[in-house]
Amino acid sequence: MRSRRIWVGAASAVLLLTVSACGGGDSGGGTEDGKGGGSAQAGLTDPADPFKDAKTLDGALLRAADLPKGWKEDAQGDNGGIKAQAASCDGPCDGLSYEGVGNYTDASGALVGTSVKAYGSKSAAEAGYKAETKLASDATAEKGPAVGNTSAYVKSGEDADSALRVIHFRVGSVVVAVSQEYRSKDADGLSKFASDQATRIERALKGA
Repeated sequence: MRSRRIWVGAASAVLLLTVSACGGGDSGGGTEDGKGGGSAQAGLTDPADPFKDAKTLDGALLRAADLPKGWKEDAQGDNGGIKAQAASCDGPCDGLSYEGVGNYTDASGALVGTSVKAYGSKSAAEAGYKAETKLASDATAEKGPAVGNTSAYVKSGEDADSALRVIHFRVGSVVVAVSQEYRSKDADGLSKFASDQATRIERALKGA
């Protein structure tokens, strides 16, 4: 039976749980000036203050009422569906304070997962973003609308059944990766989801 869980991490290791992590040399992916995703998302500021606790980050994660039309929470997703907690330092962890995950199905029934990393400072988040957007040997850079303060689009994997479409973006001191099964027919829904998540994080940071 096909797994109903999706794991989202760095561009060099974004994968479904049924797929092995990808190694290989790094090449330039997205950069802090927004290469790969264009300039900053319209109307979005770049907050300097970090989240002070996991509860505030948890409140910034999108849930059923916030999702694009036809999207649903995936309660069977890895790590408990949608939640935030103190950082476990799995991946780039210098200055990482809290992390969140979200699991969803889009309007075409494909899986979508998010990894949200809240750092203790914007400079730490900038460094974390650069580390996450380095490309693995089986990943290729793509283009898409600007999300957050800077963003990068990646196709991870070459197999049609397991490849992922990934949007990496940073908002202030927070770095996010949103991963969708590449077979999905709902790329527009992914763009809306990512921009809505960026806006929600920005508002939460400004109120933190």
